[in-house]
Amino acid sequence: MKIDALAGEKWEKVTFKRETKAKNYYISNFGRAKSIDKTTKEERLMKTHPDHRGFFRASIKVVGNLNQALYVHKEVAKHFVTPPSDEHIYVIHKDLNRKNNHHSNIIWVNEIDWKLYIKERAKKFGFKKSTKGGYYKLTAAQVAIIKKQLLNGKTRRKMIAKRFGVSTTQLKRIERGENWAHVEPAK
Repeated sequence: MKIDALAGEKWEKVTFKRETKAKNYYISNFGRAKSIDKTTKEERLMKTHPDHRGFFRASIKVVGNLNQALYVHKEVAKHFVTPPSDEHIYVIHKDLNRKNNHHSNIIWVNEIDWKLYIKERAKKFGFKKSTKGGYYKLTAAQVAIIKKQLLNGKTRRKMIAKRFGVSTTQLKRIERGENWAHVEPAK
C-alpha cells in the first residue's frame, strides 16, 4: 500500500542517531509522518500524539529495543525550512498552534525571539507565572476549599483531585503541609 501525496506535498527521509529496527521514516512538508517497512515496502501513515507540552510526536523503535521520539515540528523545520543564520536554533509555530505543523507555519528563531514567543503564548493561553519558578495550577482560594474538603472527610480524594485538575499525590502534600502550608482551610 502506498500513501497518496497531497497536492504540493514532498517527503524527506528522517535519520536518527541509532539505526531503526524494521522501518524507515519520512516526514512531509505538510507535517505528516509515514513509515515504510524495510522488507515489504508497505507504507503507513503514522499516528502522532501531543506530549505534555502539546508538541506532536511519534515513537520510533531503534536498535537496542529502545524508543526514540520523532517531533514533527522539528523534523519539518530540519527538512523544509532554512534557518536565516547559525543563531536561529529554536523552532516555533507562527500562529502559536502546536497542532499546525505545516512548513509555512514553522520558523527558526534566535533566543531573543524565542523568549518573546514564549511570553506571547503564555499571554494568549492565560498561563500565570509564579514568583518561585514554574506555574501554579491552583490559587490560594482553591487550596483553602481543598483543605476544607480534606478536613471534612466527606468527599473522596480522587473526586477532589479531579475537580481541581491535580493528582492525589498533590492533595496528600497539601494535607501534610508540604505544599501551600501558609493557606488556612476555608470556613
